[in-house]
Amino acid sequence: MPGNPQNPAVGDLHIDASVLAPHIVDLPPGDMQGLRIEKEGLATVIAEINANQAACGDKAGITQGDFSDFTTAHDAITKIDSFLAPARKLVELLEETRASLVDQRERLIHAFAKSVDGRAKTKGGAELLAKYEKTRAYRSLTADKAVKTREKNKAAAAAAPRVPAPTEP
Repeated sequence: MPGNPQNPAVGDLHIDASVLAPHIVDLPPGDMQGLRIEKEGLATVIAEINANQAACGDKAGITQGDFSDFTTAHDAITKIDSFLAPARKLVELLEETRASLVDQRERLIHAFAKSVDGRAKTKGGAELLAKYEKTRAYRSLTADKAVKTREKNKAAAAAAPRVPAPTEP
């Protein structure tokens, strides 16, 4: 049975973070630099502030409005934290599934090109080869790149100055 999409578990495929809409921000690239981060001991600080607000908050200069903003931010952070692990797992699942499907598609393209080559030989099909020219060329891209790399490395090795091996006494 699927979980609650607004309270997702790791591995859930349906995540609904709309409950966080009032708090969501999309910062421009680089704007996270310079933001303050949580430090060790935060839980005890939160407990202390909460415990003292009613009796000492005004005296300490912590207005009820500021305290309300603090608790709202803390509650939103807690809710966001509950979404992060399931969202990261969902991204991982999507990336791995995509990679697997890309592999399957690439293998099928390779098989299609091989089939066209074989059929063209047995059916005498220059026309067939022409119809699947891009598919056959695509299949060979990796091998063609490897050949060019080997040739480039061989040329570089030939052009490199040779260091004589040390002679043995």
